[in-house]
Amino acid sequence: MKAYVTASFDAAALARLATMMDVVHEDWRVTHKVFFAGEELARRIRDVGADVLIVEADLVHEEVIEGTKLAIIGAARGDPLNVRLDLATARGIPVIFAPARNAGAVAELTVTFILSVLRHVHEVHHELRSGRLDFERPGDYLGAYSRYVGVELAGKTVGVVGFGAIGRRVARLVAAFDARVLVFDPYVPESTVTAAGAETADPDRIVRECDVLTVHCPETPETVNLLDAERIRALRPGAVVMNLARARILDEDALYEGLCSGRIAGAGLDVLSHEPVRRGERFLSLPNVLVLPHYGGNTRETVIRQSRMIVDGIEDLLAGRRPRHLCNPGALAG
Repeated sequence: MKAYVTASFDAAALARLATMMDVVHEDWRVTHKVFFAGEELARRIRDVGADVLIVEADLVHEEVIEGTKLAIIGAARGDPLNVRLDLATARGIPVIFAPARNAGAVAELTVTFILSVLRHVHEVHHELRSGRLDFERPGDYLGAYSRYVGVELAGKTVGVVGFGAIGRRVARLVAAFDARVLVFDPYVPESTVTAAGAETADPDRIVRECDVLTVHCPETPETVNLLDAERIRALRPGAVVMNLARARILDEDALYEGLCSGRIAGAGLDVLSHEPVRRGERFLSLPNVLVLPHYGGNTRETVIRQSRMIVDGIEDLLAGRRPRHLCNPGALAG
């Protein structure tokens, strides 16, 4: 067998994969190439002669699945939306994925955003770096000390929308700061939320009561515009908003309006409607907003986890075992 790997991959996991088959690794971070054109990826797979494909963001659609002779597909991500699972299943191609590979990374960045916004860390840093604040002038120091009074997380209410792997980690982390946690996730039993030291609430109650609103649910027909303009405008004055999930879950226009008016005190955004982030992105002009270009899972540990999970799954398949993280069990039927 031969594997073609375009995902970022841990060296140790790659070496383990190489004991099972020949491997061609073309990391997209090195090549700066993501295959959004299916025929182009299919052609490369045929050129390599691969029957195992491991991707991260490349689109594995009809041209790839029907235009190659793949035996295994690995999607090194938590939501393999880039793979046509129906077609892979119909052709008997098992698809392995890496659920919660970046949960720890995204949860930690969420808390980083929250603390930075509450304490104006990024604002003061930029003022100092730009020279607009010069603490050799006594008036600057005294003025900034008054202007950038921070808020502690302790005793505040954090509303967590989505209580999957990331939301649960966020709840655990903010609870360590003595914050109260409200959770909305209709697919998670109340007992699970209570066991985590949190309290269930509907979105309307969350926006009325939270000091920090943080979004961690997937984009589905049910969650698109879940936090609509009405709910964003219902946030209590001085609340801060974090979105490290998907842009369409939250009404960006209403958020921008609230930030400009000062009713919403700040925001941390790792996702935006237009990605990659454009030079003229409106949120970049707001001093009370932290923006990152979808970097939530961008850690070394995420790469290590996704690599091990994919290789473990391939090893199981080759040994005749059902992988733990298999998207399409129907591919193994019969």
